[in-house]
Amino acid sequence: MKIKWIFLIANGVSVLMMFTFLTISYVYMVLPNNIIFWLSVITICSSVLSSVIHYMFTKPVERSIHLLAKESQEIAKGNFDRKLPVEGPFEIKELTNRFNQMSERLNEAFFQIKQSEMSRKELVANISHDLRTPMSSIKAFVSAIQDGVVEDEETFKQYLKTIVLETERLDQLIQQLFQLSLLDSGAIKLQKEEINIDEFLLSVFEHEQIHLQKKKIELNIDLPNQIPKIDVDKSYFEKVLFNLLDNAIRFSPVNGVIDIKVQPVKDKELLISIRDHGEGISEEELPHIFERMYRVEKSRNQQFGGAGLGLAIAKTIVERHGGTIMAESKVKKGSIFSIIIPIKNREEGESGEL
Repeated sequence: MKIKWIFLIANGVSVLMMFTFLTISYVYMVLPNNIIFWLSVITICSSVLSSVIHYMFTKPVERSIHLLAKESQEIAKGNFDRKLPVEGPFEIKELTNRFNQMSERLNEAFFQIKQSEMSRKELVANISHDLRTPMSSIKAFVSAIQDGVVEDEETFKQYLKTIVLETERLDQLIQQLFQLSLLDSGAIKLQKEEINIDEFLLSVFEHEQIHLQKKKIELNIDLPNQIPKIDVDKSYFEKVLFNLLDNAIRFSPVNGVIDIKVQPVKDKELLISIRDHGEGISEEELPHIFERMYRVEKSRNQQFGGAGLGLAIAKTIVERHGGTIMAESKVKKGSIFSIIIPIKNREEGESGEL
């Protein structure tokens, strides 16, 4: 039954009861017939007028409910960008506001789901490509060895070296995907401890010494006299610095210079910046470099390698530490990657979840 009929029936029942009681009262008061007649006419007219007024006042309520029902059907079809006019009684306005809020949040959630789905498809496509390329290379070199194409020892060693490099490339990609999945799942807890950033950086530089010497790159390190300690998970924060320094080395020219700078920021944070003087990144690509599987200039990436996951992992780790990571770059002038990390956590010795 429609709501307007429910309202009209309710009004009709109340009018009928009122008319019945008035009729009984007229009879028992022993009034003249002409007076009873006119009182009855007045009562009927009042009842009709009451029904009309009742209908007019309930019409906006009915209209609002119809609009809610209609828009609900649109939402059921997947059209979430709907908004109703806020009108009618207070309760209906409140209901309409709630409906509009729900519609807006559903629209935002649906947009995020679509974006996530697009990112997932792109991620799967990129991973498939990155896995297929080294696998094809390994397969080709192994087949060549099995078929006896390689006859001299030098070529054989070169083939084996290429197979090892492609295998390491596959292993690196799998490890990065595994790390990313663990970070996203929140299954890992940060084991934070106070560290001296100067000693920590020295350890990172020692691990990268071979790569630095290979390209004859000089490190220009700028450290203040007093450096406050920071609370970080050493193993994960080390991955961030390894990634940034490794990128700086890869994209720096031979005999180049990498600038490392550490300085306190507002007595609450510590800034760590790594600057190279390589090819740089264009303004169009710079906002996307922390996205998963995004690689700057794919033709150039074939030369330098990388799966496009390192910076995404670094960003996630830094943010889980309560910090931020940023990048500045100009083509042909190099890039600056900066990390701002809190000097102290909320509680001493606090452990957080990734």
